[in-house]
Amino acid sequence: MSLEIDVDDRNRIIGENLRKYRLLKGLTQDELAEGICSVSQLSKAENGKTYIKRTLLRLMAERLGVTVERIETLDAMQEELTETLQLAKDANTANNLDKAFQYVREVLAQSEDMGYRTLFLEALLVECKLLNRTKQHHEVIDKVQHVFDQGLPQDSAHKLLLMYELGHAYELSGNMVAAFDYYLRADEEFQFVEGKDDVRLSVLFNLVRCHIIMQNYRSALRYAEKAEQLASAYSKHLFRLRISYMKATPLRKLGEIEKAKETYLACLSEAQENSFLLDVGLINNNLGNLYKDHGENSQALSHYQRARKIYEILNEEAYLCETLVNVAAIYRLEGDLAGAVELCNQVLSMVDKVQTNVYREKGLATRLIARVLDDQGQFDAYIAKLEEVLAIYEQHQLVREAYEVAVEIADKLYEQQDPRAVDLYRKAVDFNAKSQQIGMRR
Repeated sequence: MSLEIDVDDRNRIIGENLRKYRLLKGLTQDELAEGICSVSQLSKAENGKTYIKRTLLRLMAERLGVTVERIETLDAMQEELTETLQLAKDANTANNLDKAFQYVREVLAQSEDMGYRTLFLEALLVECKLLNRTKQHHEVIDKVQHVFDQGLPQDSAHKLLLMYELGHAYELSGNMVAAFDYYLRADEEFQFVEGKDDVRLSVLFNLVRCHIIMQNYRSALRYAEKAEQLASAYSKHLFRLRISYMKATPLRKLGEIEKAKETYLACLSEAQENSFLLDVGLINNNLGNLYKDHGENSQALSHYQRARKIYEILNEEAYLCETLVNVAAIYRLEGDLAGAVELCNQVLSMVDKVQTNVYREKGLATRLIARVLDDQGQFDAYIAKLEEVLAIYEQHQLVREAYEVAVEIADKLYEQQDPRAVDLYRKAVDFNAKSQQIGMRR
């Protein structure tokens, strides 16, 4: 009895695999059977109704371009596609992006055709990572939204992973509000999922960044403390270091200056001891901000210049942009208006080359040029430049910054009794309402 069951199972598995590989190869039953067996015998074999000799099976396998062992394996197609997906991941690790895209798209097409839903979602996640890596962020947005519209995935693990990739795509494409929304949704989905600690850390890390950008400093601090605890619990040392010095920013903004300074200096020492050069640069930039906010310009400039040298060594132009704007701001405060504008123009030219999410730096550099124009008494040019800044912030949904700039323009126009002030105040009210609405989703 047991032998009969084994034979029946073998016939069914071989039959299913023969049909899958034949259809994948684009062959008819006549074409596969030709010179090997009758069409009737092949049809019975595909339906699991007959035992097919291994000599005939080997000939069919050769015609299909697979091994006999593959045809005899339970759900051989799924196993083969899983192996191909691993090849895509390996190619991505090896920076062979063309091969990675080729393999993952093979898996996507075939897993969808064969109804392997979980494998399809795994492949989609790999493709999204590749698309985000190659700056094809809108492709990620379209693909993931399409999958969500179809009611997939139904399990929380895949939902949160796709929400994270979608949030990342929105952030990189310049829509901070949508990015924040999907990072928050991903975080909420974790209550239904065990494990995925690396992903949870990434989600929390990005939520801290979003809250800082949106000036929700208390929420940023809360998420930072949660992420710091998780990173320590799972011995993610670099994550823990980065969350620690990121936490110092909301502390600084909330008035806890000494605590922020202590945190920065402790993290700087740790980063230097471990030769984490990028982190040394980032912490120096943050220390520069702390000193600049308190009018200690020479101390601030010293830290900015250290950060600048490191970014130049590492060729990290995206980070360099922010530091150059910070240096330019000090030049302006010290009366070197020409030097400030020169650095800002350098940043604007780098922004066009970097082609990543440096729209905040573009806005900061343009706004600083506007302030120089105001210093020089060029009112019309100053207003025009601020309008450029407002357009940048509006395009990228930086609603808090947009509110501040709209108020600045409106106040200046009102002083000149310019009727355009009314529309700008209206815009400012709208931006403020959006900002408060976002702040409530914490």
